[in-house]
Amino acid sequence: MDSASPSDDERLMAICRALAHPVRLAIVRYVQRHPRCIGNQIQLHLPEPLARAQSTLSQHLKVLCASGVLLAESEGPATCYMINQMQLDWLCQQISTLRD
Repeated sequence: MDSASPSDDERLMAICRALAHPVRLAIVRYVQRHPRCIGNQIQLHLPEPLARAQSTLSQHLKVLCASGVLLAESEGPATCYMINQMQLDWLCQQISTLRD
């Protein structure tokens, strides 16, 4: 089997780093259950022990969007967040090649 390209490896590492943080993982799980939610909804529904400051949440959302795990779409004054299913499908394919 061909080895992954350096750009594929960088993409894989960026996604894994984004998902490795407990707050970001909680955000992804929330967005998966509530597509097109906005930041305030996410903030209110994060479990208590997780950081809930707006600036912290914004930073986590920025990392998740930069890695391609989440998509953000402006809807008036709000930004709606959705799972980027194509990116997660790609991640699953990459992980599958690691076990072959």
